[in-house]
Amino acid sequence: MKRAPFSDTPRNAFDAPFSLWSDLSPRRPPATDDFLPEAPAGAERDRLCLDTLKLSPLIVWTADRQGALVEIDERALGRFGLTYDQAKGNGYLSVVHPRDRRHLARAWRMAADLGLPIDRDVEMCLRDGTCHWHRLRAAPLRDANGQILFWYGTIEDIHDRKRADDALRWTTSHDGLTGLYNRPHFQHRLHQALAWSERHESQVALLLLDIDNFKSINDQFGHDVGDAFLREIAVRLSSITDRPVMAGRLGEDEFGLCLALAYGGELDGVIDRARATLEQPVRYDDQSHDCRVSIGVSVYPAHGIDGGTLIRNAELALQEAKARGGGLCHFESNMRAKMQVRLSMLSVARGVLAGDRFVPYYQPKIDLGSGRAVGLEALLRWWHHDGEIRYPSAIAAAFDDADIALAIGDRMLAKVAADIATWRAGGVAFGRVAINVTSAEFRQRNFADSLLRRLDHYRIPPQMIELEVTESVLFDPEMERTVQTLQVLGTAGITIALDDFGTGYASMAHLREFPVNALKIDKSFVQQLPHGCNGAIVKALIFLGRGLDIETVAEGIENEVQAKHLRDEGCRIGQGFLFSEGVPAAAVPALMQRVWPVPVERRVADRRAPRG
Repeated sequence: MKRAPFSDTPRNAFDAPFSLWSDLSPRRPPATDDFLPEAPAGAERDRLCLDTLKLSPLIVWTADRQGALVEIDERALGRFGLTYDQAKGNGYLSVVHPRDRRHLARAWRMAADLGLPIDRDVEMCLRDGTCHWHRLRAAPLRDANGQILFWYGTIEDIHDRKRADDALRWTTSHDGLTGLYNRPHFQHRLHQALAWSERHESQVALLLLDIDNFKSINDQFGHDVGDAFLREIAVRLSSITDRPVMAGRLGEDEFGLCLALAYGGELDGVIDRARATLEQPVRYDDQSHDCRVSIGVSVYPAHGIDGGTLIRNAELALQEAKARGGGLCHFESNMRAKMQVRLSMLSVARGVLAGDRFVPYYQPKIDLGSGRAVGLEALLRWWHHDGEIRYPSAIAAAFDDADIALAIGDRMLAKVAADIATWRAGGVAFGRVAINVTSAEFRQRNFADSLLRRLDHYRIPPQMIELEVTESVLFDPEMERTVQTLQVLGTAGITIALDDFGTGYASMAHLREFPVNALKIDKSFVQQLPHGCNGAIVKALIFLGRGLDIETVAEGIENEVQAKHLRDEGCRIGQGFLFSEGVPAAAVPALMQRVWPVPVERRVADRRAPRG
């Protein structure tokens, strides 16, 4: 060590810590020569002090009253690769990381001017070029009049501890899988961003997004692929715009993106880039997977002046986007009312499930040539607390909730299977029973096996079942899996009917790709027959079915004019209120024995053009 000033230091400077310890002790230690060995004095004492300091991880140093370095432990010179001449004065600042150098110099000047202790963490560069965090502490030594004689201090390497503390802080504020902010910290930073925007009178856009069909991705391909989706989305969020952004993972597959807007029209461009970037296919293990996201948008201050309101409104917009089948949705004030209705529907549906108040009703399918029932469609109904039977439209939002939709579907399937078993035991001929299947049910990984096991449990031949699926099922991102499921069901003997055909996006190409046995003409086309363009549409659909050897079934027939028109165009099977509403299971045996009148030619006169 360079010159050691400790021999000249007033003795009370070293006694102070011991005096303090004595004052805080429950009782003073006995001051007897028998208890304590005789303390060395003079040069021997100074040598022992220096030897003790060498064993300490602390590097000691002194500075003059103005804060200029006077002496420093030789270990520090070797550690930082400095000579004494290079370190003295303010030269030691050369090994302080450039990021911290100016701040440390300013803090040290302020401490020297005010005579206040300093305790600061700084990053310092070592001889080998690496940088470590160090704790720099200093306190003034004063004379009897309070004047600063010099400063004494220590330098301690706290790099490992600092990294551990930083890692702990990081884990409390970040998501471990994606590296983005977690939900609590994202909300905290959003509050800060809004406060900044308020001072600068600028706008902030909040985008909430989630991955469409993420549960199906996990179920079908495993969580490794799902995790790859999440990590890739996190990477893409940072490349959407050159402007400063803040991103976070707010839920399992829900992400938040916050950005400051220089002007209102900028948001549209950012959203367009976001969708184009986020919906690029995700590659994992040499396979490419489609990626689709739903996005909800709210803007400060138009849609909320605090973070909580802004997040809630963006969540409302996201829910609306998902209800529309995905894509983008901006917040609108009427969404709150719609959300209340949706939450009410979900609550009612959960209550009906808990009370086991779902019940299947059955509507007959009629041969339009003979008037006889050739099959049934199972329709969902539920008992209200007032004792009345209600329709599924009263809880429509429940079918957009995957968990509730799955629970309802499972409950309905069990009840329909039990009814079929009862009819078979009673010798009732009922043809096939059509069961509606939601997208959430169909996209389960083991849907086909589960359905076939259920039928086997009730000893029901698969040939007695028809599944009605909507066009959305055909647009599953993993079309190959959908085809495989349909093929397994078809091989077992279950037929597939495409419901509401003509109202969505299914085309002849899809009918060629998928093993579909029947097309159900939507009632919106049937109800206006034979007037307007609906007649041409229905004729085309029937012709399409005939050409592809697919049965066509008309829904929603309400009068004989509609029934005759459909029969004359070649549609063999129809259903609707003209024949029967849905009836409970107990009424099915009598229903199957009934013969309905067949429309005759005299009804043709009813086909007249509508008044203009």
